[in-house]
Amino acid sequence: MKCLLIDDDIPTVEVMRDFISWHTFGINSILTAHNITDAKILLEANKPDIIICDIEMPKGSGLDMIKWVRENHYDCAFIFFSCHENFEFASTAISFNTDAYLIKPFDKSKVESALSKTVNSLRTKNQLQEYSQFGVSWLKNKAFVEQSFWRDILFARISPRLDLIHGEIRKRDLSLELEYGNFLVLASIGKTEIEDSWEESTFIYAFLNLTSEMMLDNLNPSHVINYQQHDRYYIATILRGNSSLEEITTRCRQLIRYCRDYFHCTATCYISEKVAIDMLTATRTTLEVMDRKNIIFKGKVHYQEDRFDYATNESYTLDVNVFEQLFIEGEKVQIVNKLKKDLEMLADSNKLDANTLHSIKQDFMQIVYSILYKNKILAHRLFSDKISETLLQKSEHSVMDMMKWAAFVTNKTIDYLREVKQSESVVEKAKTFIHNNYFQDLNREDVASSVFLSPDYLSKIFKSDTGLSIKDYLNEHRILIAKELLIQGNESIGTVATEIGFDSISYFSTVFKKITGETPNAFRAKFK
Repeated sequence: MKCLLIDDDIPTVEVMRDFISWHTFGINSILTAHNITDAKILLEANKPDIIICDIEMPKGSGLDMIKWVRENHYDCAFIFFSCHENFEFASTAISFNTDAYLIKPFDKSKVESALSKTVNSLRTKNQLQEYSQFGVSWLKNKAFVEQSFWRDILFARISPRLDLIHGEIRKRDLSLELEYGNFLVLASIGKTEIEDSWEESTFIYAFLNLTSEMMLDNLNPSHVINYQQHDRYYIATILRGNSSLEEITTRCRQLIRYCRDYFHCTATCYISEKVAIDMLTATRTTLEVMDRKNIIFKGKVHYQEDRFDYATNESYTLDVNVFEQLFIEGEKVQIVNKLKKDLEMLADSNKLDANTLHSIKQDFMQIVYSILYKNKILAHRLFSDKISETLLQKSEHSVMDMMKWAAFVTNKTIDYLREVKQSESVVEKAKTFIHNNYFQDLNREDVASSVFLSPDYLSKIFKSDTGLSIKDYLNEHRILIAKELLIQGNESIGTVATEIGFDSISYFSTVFKKITGETPNAFRAKFK
């Protein structure tokens, strides 16, 4: 501890400093000041634990000092040592939370007695602060321990035996009411439904907090567990078995609505039957299976007794010939309506499960890829954009997602088939690609990829339209740019060759002379 002595009477300060057994009170540093100004500087630099101060001094009183100390929130014990017995001084000092008020002259026993009480008071206060901090820490740790316990229960890290579970509860010093059983609520959102603007960890944090607030009325994560399985985000909430099922359903509907309004995604909630704690692992698995089977009724509340069982003893195959003919005829609306009717028919007869939906998607993709292949169009290039990839990933989540993907693929396929048949538009796109990328190391494969066609097919329609091969057209465009650079600039021939995409001066000169009839140097000299 540190003690600051403040008194304009220097002998009094020296007597107190030299004759009191400071070390017996745990005080190992004594600071001295003879006016308030110096005392403030010392206090700010050293933060003493105890201040012993005279009241009347020339450059400011002890009352001014204690008022300044309290206003600036320095946590110091204060002992006044004064020759004034005036009650007004004493009462003012007490109003500023003074620890002792001693009357001069110096009496060692009285000072040490006051110090003893003050030091003991400080130690008690410090202990209470430590206990308070420990209490806050314990509460935080308790929530973490409880959440860890429920996570271990859900994922069978604690064996689902009641004796072992009760042993863990005692070991972790938890106070849990288990006699009512528990409801498990599982909220599910597909990963591909989340907007790109969300950073994954931020979304999980927001989803967790929203679920906690909706289901428990507070941000208490001890009963709310987040995790991921396959392509889904899950939040599991464990509720006491005496909760109202009607109230749980209402809260789940609110959660679904808020996810739609604020996160712009579809959440689905599954509510379990009331189960004992040792059945929570199996119940979680049951609800996850329900979620995987549910491809029609997303964005709703479901109960454990609901059944997504399908009569799918026989596989279903799309009528390939009908769909191919509709694609050839360019009938976008009929293609989408035909697929919609097939899916509705399967759903009505309870035959549309996840496996069937996957099979139908594969059949539809095969039809599209076959049509594109016959027309020399590279399907993997045509559908390499972000929208195509996102819709494809979501296509098996629900019937609605499947229809969105199928409609998009249908429109894009037929539109591009029409564009290819009007070869001028495709050739113009290829020309534009060449004009924008002539300075790179281009070949006909690069140009063909830019318009989603096979190199042989593009070369055929390109030459038919322009009279030139892709390579010759590229070189002619490069030489056109080279002419401008040679006339307008002062760069070397080698620099010009490099800027327009040639990797050697000799080859550039050969091509230049072949197209213009003269060398680059002769061409430049003529214009200079």
